[in-house]
This record gives sequence, structure tokens and C-alpha cells, in this order.
Amino acid sequence: MEQEHLYPLQLLDVRLYTANIERLTEETAVDEGEEEQESAPPFFLGLDLSIVRHREQQQASVFLTLHVKGPDARRPEFHLNFTLEGLFEVQCDWETLSPEVWEEFEHISAMTLLWPYAREYLHSFARRMRVELPVLPTLNRLSLKRIPVTNTSTDL
Repeated sequence: MEQEHLYPLQLLDVRLYTANIERLTEETAVDEGEEEQESAPPFFLGLDLSIVRHREQQQASVFLTLHVKGPDARRPEFHLNFTLEGLFEVQCDWETLSPEVWEEFEHISAMTLLWPYAREYLHSFARRMRVELPVLPTLNRLSLKRIPVTNTSTDL
């Protein structure tokens, strides 16, 4: 593939950086006469995004943290926090990477590229806990600049 068609920051690896799961209440059995809720129970989802540039290695680490609390409608209630680290390699020198490309990466591509992994991890955690949560939606990357995400970049 031609170099000009490649994104200047290539995703090398995604790893589970931290995870904390806490079940707050026990499960309750559904009585035979009781109907199960048809829709998934509501839950709270919070996001944090931070980026660390590793200038000597021509790499950047993107940390995407999800804070999940729920379900509010029925048991079991739980808190789930996990952080994914996406390791990106810069395909050019940091000095030649344009500010426009870096800004687009910070506000759009970093989140967009890690989101499918976050969806899979949340789905897997919920299934293993036997908690019914809706699948996280696919992001509209064109509107991401409007999403309030805590975003801090630091150099190492």
C-alpha cells in the first residue's frame, strides 16, 4: 500500500491496562409469575481519554477508561472500571507531524480506533458477570468533537 494512503499513527497493540469490578448486590432469582424486563436496564457510562507521547520511541500511548455503573433498574448492581492502552507508532518524525493531524488524532481517531476494543471488553465483562447490558453503540466519528471527553496529552 502506498505510504500516502496510510494514517500517520499506526495502532500496534491494545492491552487491558487496569480493571476493577465490584458487585454491590447479590443476584435475585426471577419468580415464575414475574415477567422479565424486555429491554436492557439503564446504566451509567463515563469516559476518560489521555495520551502520552513517547518521543524517543516514536510512539504514543492512548489510555481509554470506561466507568460503568448499573443497572439501576434491577439486581445485580455493580461498578466496573477498566482502562485500555492503545500503543501507536508514529510513521514520521514528531517534528514533521502536522498540528492538524495531531489534533485530529487527539479528538477523533484515538477514540475511534480504541472504541471497538472497549465495546468487546465491556460485553465480555458483562457476560461473565451474567449482567444484561446493551452493546455499546458504534461511534459517529464525524461528530466526536462535540463529545465532552477529558483529554490530556503529555510527553515522555
